[in-house]
Amino acid sequence: MKEIQLLSKGLFNSPVMDSKAKTRTVSRKELILGHVVGPLGLIMLINTIASLIEIYIMKQMSVAVHGDVTGEAYRHLGTVYYWMALGTRLLALPMGIFTGWLMQHTKCRQGRMRPWYLLFGFVAIITGFLMFMKPVASSENGFWVYFYLIFVVYNLLGTCFYYTFNTNIISLTSRSMADREKVAFARKLSWTLISGTLIGMVINSVLLPYVIQPDETLNSFWYLICGMTILAIPLLLIEYYYTRERVMEDVQEMGESTNIPVKEQFKALFHDKYYVLLLITTIVCSLADHFRGTNVQYYFVSYVLDGIHDPSKFMIYTILTGVPLGVGAFVIYPITKRFGIRNTTWVGYLIVCLASIVGMLFPTNVVVAYVAGFMKQLGYIPAAYMLGALTASCFDSIEHSSGYRLEGLLAVGIIGTLQNVLYAPVAGLYEKILTTLGFDANSTGFQPAAALAFLGIAFYGIELVCGAINVIILPFIDLEKKLPQISKDLLERKKQAVLARGEEWIDPEEAERLEQEKIAKEAEENRIRDLRERCEKKGLDFETENAKYLAQMEKKAQHRQKKQRQ
Repeated sequence: MKEIQLLSKGLFNSPVMDSKAKTRTVSRKELILGHVVGPLGLIMLINTIASLIEIYIMKQMSVAVHGDVTGEAYRHLGTVYYWMALGTRLLALPMGIFTGWLMQHTKCRQGRMRPWYLLFGFVAIITGFLMFMKPVASSENGFWVYFYLIFVVYNLLGTCFYYTFNTNIISLTSRSMADREKVAFARKLSWTLISGTLIGMVINSVLLPYVIQPDETLNSFWYLICGMTILAIPLLLIEYYYTRERVMEDVQEMGESTNIPVKEQFKALFHDKYYVLLLITTIVCSLADHFRGTNVQYYFVSYVLDGIHDPSKFMIYTILTGVPLGVGAFVIYPITKRFGIRNTTWVGYLIVCLASIVGMLFPTNVVVAYVAGFMKQLGYIPAAYMLGALTASCFDSIEHSSGYRLEGLLAVGIIGTLQNVLYAPVAGLYEKILTTLGFDANSTGFQPAAALAFLGIAFYGIELVCGAINVIILPFIDLEKKLPQISKDLLERKKQAVLARGEEWIDPEEAERLEQEKIAKEAEENRIRDLRERCEKKGLDFETENAKYLAQMEKKAQHRQKKQRQ
């Protein structure tokens, strides 16, 4: 049977689609443009849509029934939206298998992920833009047919590669642990700090209450998404051109096939203890997140700390718990470089456990809640910014023991689908328990004691359990100690594969030196050509101007040497 090779011909195998990242190691330009600036396009668009879509659809429902939110027509629209959202979520479950199949059968000079990420990224941009358009009035059935069609396409196809790419590009960018740490930190910086601040402070705190909510025409939703779309298109292209799958280039250079039997993929994955242990911690933490949802903090502060009668408590709590992640972005990288990702993350989760215990002992004490919240977020900093680099390196360990490079392939997609199936039953369970205990979300007064006790357990107890499991498991993940030898062995395999084909082997360090020399030579030739053109236009003497430039460069070089000696 002929092997399927997607994208083996056509546009993505032409030089015009080649990455602009030419060095073997991750350069500063690649790090900034490809992993901080570029990702903001889709991150901002997708996260903004996620924060606005329910508000938008609820407002459209109200407009459709002319403000009669107590009537049968309004309830019918709500029921239809519920089943469409649920159906889309169920249909999305096997998308991990679909994306795994695509990548398993992709053989392209640009890698197995970047081409699909670009294609599906444009699907996300286009459908996100169309979803907030209103071709006909929302009181007409045509509007709802149009909206739900775009809604389904956006969620199934537009975002299917978004999370897969962000998870796996870290390990595919480089085999160097130092490079992976930089990339993991840069992408988390873009995701957590920059986009979180912009969405939280600008959109949710300013535009939503002061511009979008008062707009009875609902056109401001579309204007905002238009702006996001205009921003997302160039940023997506920047991200594509300034990322590079160096590991897949090595795999293809060694002649390895990605069409690996699924049984062998599963065997390789589950025979690696690091992958299994980190998968357990991921599942536990994700179960907790799906169980608690997004409103647990609001309910805890509002009813356990009585913030419902003093809104300043929620504001203070939000500020205090936001400070650690913001400041931590600038200090965590050198700390993990000094003490290691595993050790720093272990200490972080230990802090989470201690803070959760203290919070549970004094659940109604406002000052204790502030301190516990601050300490919990402090403990989460290593996991939030750096643990992804360690998780990505599991695939090096798997390749070392099995010979297979498995990021994004079918078995990984199946595991991701099974995880989502596992998470589904606990989603909404938190709210279900609260309502069973007599909790009233619309009340500004009495809440049952059992409901308040459960809020405390959900707020502190779940995080205590997650933190404790990580504290127990992380000491067994000694991957960082073994990575140097693993990298050395994988490099030797690549060398032998090159020699076996009768080709010349060039050591990566030497290849990097030659690349840098070539880049420097081209840059110098371009500088001289530009300077000659400028001198001809302005009537200047080339030798004099060139001597000035060389003198400046020499002065800067001496200054750098002086600083290094100090």
